[in-house]
Amino acid sequence: MKGKTGPAASSLRAVLDTYMDSAVAVVGCNSRGLGRYSCEYDVLVVSNDRRPPTSLKIGDVFADLTFVPEKEALKPLDPEHAMSMALAKPVRDTSLVLSTSSAANAAMFSESARKASRTRLASSLKTLARSEEALSQGVALDADFWLLAASYEFGYSWLLSRESLPSPSHLLSQLREAKGSSRSFEAFSTGAGLGAAGRAGCGARLEGVAVLHDLLKEGTRTATESSWPAVRTDIMSAKAGELIARIELAECYSFLGQELVDALLAVLKLYPKKTLSSIASGGDRLIGERLLRQLGLARDAKVVRAGVDALKEQVALLTKKA
Repeated sequence: MKGKTGPAASSLRAVLDTYMDSAVAVVGCNSRGLGRYSCEYDVLVVSNDRRPPTSLKIGDVFADLTFVPEKEALKPLDPEHAMSMALAKPVRDTSLVLSTSSAANAAMFSESARKASRTRLASSLKTLARSEEALSQGVALDADFWLLAASYEFGYSWLLSRESLPSPSHLLSQLREAKGSSRSFEAFSTGAGLGAAGRAGCGARLEGVAVLHDLLKEGTRTATESSWPAVRTDIMSAKAGELIARIELAECYSFLGQELVDALLAVLKLYPKKTLSSIASGGDRLIGERLLRQLGLARDAKVVRAGVDALKEQVALLTKKA
């Protein structure tokens, strides 16, 4: 990804030229000095023209574009978005909407972090309940997946409770640096199945998630929503490749786990009346046993139960502090 060493304004010239009347800011890890060489720019474009988020490649640089109206930029409804706006780095702000937004949201940063943490914690608890329900029905695959999803919601909640905005490809290092119980970190690691992290495990999961992306690109072509962008797979591969090269294998496996959750949730959204186990069985199954093994969704019920119990304990402790 040559050329990323230059300033954001230079790398994002195409965005600035395309949206000439819009305020533009960099958010995400690059706005907070966490970005690696492979990290895409998360770009916020203030525009009253409603557009879906999009991903693209500009030269050798990847970018995720999110469009928000001025009203939402000034007062985001989502507390995590409010935190992100507080930390945004303007690239162009002729109307001063970004400066005004940053100041307003910075003043509410602690409150936004508390709200965001509670929201993620409630989601983790709800998702854990789905894992337990699947266990009670003897469906280990669904239980395994919902435990994985609940673990990331808990990890996000834990960081947010410490006023730290999570970044998916930096999540594990952020959790290691967060002040708190080592048992919380252990519960996340167990729930997220990081014991399988390794060069082979990362490579297999990367290949598996790429297959899910292909399913989504095919599935969304006929859906009402916009198609799954092909460049998203390129962004994921670039990040995973750098983490593997750096031998940050646990971080890589954690990052790909979040990508796996996002992709499978999108697949399930396309088939709202189906469960993961139902689309992984039968003559018209979408996901086979080999793909499930590549994704790391192969834990037995006993292992999943231990992960659920450990995570439930830490969710309960964090709830008392929220």
